[in-house]
Amino acid sequence: MTKQAVIYIHGIGKQQDGYSRKSAIKLQETFEKILKKKDDSIEPPDLIFREVNWATITSGPQSVLWSRVNKKHDLDMVKLRKFMVAFAGDAIAYQKTGEGDEVYYEIDAKVQKSIDAVKAEYPDDEIEFTFVAHSLGTIVVSNYLYDHSDDITATNLFTLGSPIAVWALRYGDPSKADSPTQVERPYGAWINILDDEDIVGYPLRELNPHYKKAVDMDYVTEIGGVISMGNPISHIGYWEDNNAIKPIAYKLMLDYLRIHQGKSYSKPAYLKYIRSLWNI
Repeated sequence: MTKQAVIYIHGIGKQQDGYSRKSAIKLQETFEKILKKKDDSIEPPDLIFREVNWATITSGPQSVLWSRVNKKHDLDMVKLRKFMVAFAGDAIAYQKTGEGDEVYYEIDAKVQKSIDAVKAEYPDDEIEFTFVAHSLGTIVVSNYLYDHSDDITATNLFTLGSPIAVWALRYGDPSKADSPTQVERPYGAWINILDDEDIVGYPLRELNPHYKKAVDMDYVTEIGGVISMGNPISHIGYWEDNNAIKPIAYKLMLDYLRIHQGKSYSKPAYLKYIRSLWNI
């Protein structure tokens, strides 16, 4: 039997275990609703949900750094400074340079542990993996899937508020970022979701022809509630927002019908559905 698993990977900052719980509940509910609307004779299955929490790897050293730099000085803009330490600290620590790459491989091992746990729990089943990653987590999952391409290919990849475009500057010229990760073809999808006011998230398809082929859509929408919608705070609002949840749930529904009823996947029809959610 083939089962569908969703793996969450967070972005920068401190994260508590269970950070994806509310999102997973909403995604399951939306998936069930959409599936029943397609065919009310179906009893929707429970999706498999797992989360990767890699924050503990970087948060300790960041706390030590902050205590040292602020020990003898009463620095202003404390919240913004701590955000800078977390954002820049995570990004710098995660760099793979050939020397001091412990953080990169420790985070990679965290992702692998979640994948292995799912496979161990369902040893007799085929697993289709859908990855939902946010912020720096989109770079983590992109690197993981690239590094382990001989062992795993994502059925779907949903990148939320992704800075991959900025990350591509490490090549000097973004056009040289010519090896994006790949999803399962012809029935997989990579949807890059971003709010137009999110200063961390950027479109990917126009980076170069390689990303245009790898990424099916840059879905530019509005994310967040009354407080965060329409401003940069939207970056933290993706997990439970319907404009992020619905494209994921709908694709999982299409995958279910393909797996269990043999219905073919139509990429144009799926992208048309996403466009119907927002004026893009």
